[in-house]
Order: sequence, then structure tokens, then C-alpha cells
Amino acid sequence: MAEMFKTLASWLTTSGIKIIGILIALAILSQMSRWIAKWMEKIVYEKDPLQASEAKKRANTLGNILRHAFLIVLTFVAVLMILGELGIQLGPLLATAGIGALAVGFGAQSLVKDVISGFFIILENQYRIGDAIEVAGVSGLVESVSLRKTVLRDLQGKVHTIPNGEIKVVSNLSKEWSRSVLDLGINYGEDIGQIHELLVQIGKELESEEPFKTAILEPLQILGVEKFDESQIIIRMMVKTVPLKQWDVGRELRRRIKIRFDEKGIQLPYPHRVLLWGEPFSRINEK
Repeated sequence: MAEMFKTLASWLTTSGIKIIGILIALAILSQMSRWIAKWMEKIVYEKDPLQASEAKKRANTLGNILRHAFLIVLTFVAVLMILGELGIQLGPLLATAGIGALAVGFGAQSLVKDVISGFFIILENQYRIGDAIEVAGVSGLVESVSLRKTVLRDLQGKVHTIPNGEIKVVSNLSKEWSRSVLDLGINYGEDIGQIHELLVQIGKELESEEPFKTAILEPLQILGVEKFDESQIIIRMMVKTVPLKQWDVGRELRRRIKIRFDEKGIQLPYPHRVLLWGEPFSRINEK
């Protein structure tokens, strides 16, 4: 009995103290990971104070991901160290764990791909809830973003669920600001200078009235003649707006252009063909 107590005391003063130290270190590092997550949240918030709610949500997501990954690694290392102190052979155990991890890895390749892609989408702030995006052949407003999937709702109310691993190219239509680009067709017989003055006047009126006053960031820009079409001249213009307001501003601008053109007697072009018959054809036949 005395020998057993002596052996136990010897183990407690060697391996036992090491195990207790490992557990204490694990608890300290776990608490440090919480502080790191809060520090990350503060940094993201300072970089994006205008979107405090979304920035905080993004920081929480990233912080939790990194913290959990860190804790998993620490716990795995701590368990291995404790098993070593208990005298358990780690070679067969690591071999078995390696085979199991390999099997799980092959079965969850797409899931891992989705999670990694989702992590970088959130980290790089490619888009967030409320943005209008085009991705994977569909477009709509982002309703939710997670590590595994992105959920969109299009104009018809359809909900599209897209695995993040399938996302290759993202077109964000509402990040920081938006732009409405309009191509206006006019008849070849119209005075381009008069048209230009009317468009500038319409743009100034639109910028001075609510609710479009707060939606427009820069005055209407008239880029000029874009191309000569079969039966019309194309004039291109654009207006910079706050996010998601480019469609409202564009529709109102088209409405006012139609009304003003009708008042001035300026006819918008429509497809038509000119047919020649009679005397010109008879002269050609005589030749």
C-alpha cells in the first residue's frame, strides 16, 4: 500500500502537474480567443461605422469561426499531450484518426469548399444582407449569408439558395453607390443641341425635388452620341445614385423625358422603313 501511495505521489508531482498545467493553459488560451474575437469586432466596426449592424454581424461571424477553429486545434493538441502523460501509445490512435479524417474529407469535399468560400465572402465583405447582386446566373436581393450558402430573392419573389462553393463571379449592384445608365433614341431630323439642353433641364429639376433629391449623388451626365442606329441616334446619359435607387431614378427620368418631349413636339423614334416605287423603278428598268 505504501508503495502504491508513493507511486501515485510521484506521478502527481510529475505527470499530474503537467496535466493540470495543460488544462490551465487551455483555459487561458480559450479566454484569450474571446478577447481576440472582441478585438476583431471592434476593428471591423471602426472600418465600417455607417453599416454598424451588418459590420458587427460580420465581425461576430468571423470571430466565432476563428475562435472555434482555434479551440478545436488547442483541444486536440491538449488531449494528445494528456494521453501521452497517461502513458497511452499515440501512434495507433493517430493512424486510426488519420484514416477516419481522410474518409470524412472525401465525403465532405463540397461542404468544405462551401465553408471556405463563405468565409472569404464574409471576410472580404463582397456583399451583405440587403445588397442587390448577380451571381451564378441569378440576381436579386440578398436575404441571408452564411458560411455554407447565400439566399437571394428576385423581383418575382422567387427565393434562390446558392452554395457558396458554386460562386465564381459576383456582381454587386448596390455597393457604396449605384448608377443608372439610359440610352435615349432620337430622330435624325431633331436638333441635338436642343435635345441636350432639355435633358440638362430635366436633370436639374429631378435633382431639386424629393424624394429624388436625396437619392441622387451627382448631377445627370450626358455622355453624348453613343451610336448611329438604323432609324435613330442614340444618346447616352447616366446618373449616380445611392444604393438600390438607380431603378427608381431611371424610371422617373424616362417619364419626365417623355412628358417634356411631348410638350415640345419632339417625337421619339420608332422602327420604320421607306419604300420607293413608281417612276424611279421604271427608269431603272429602262436602263
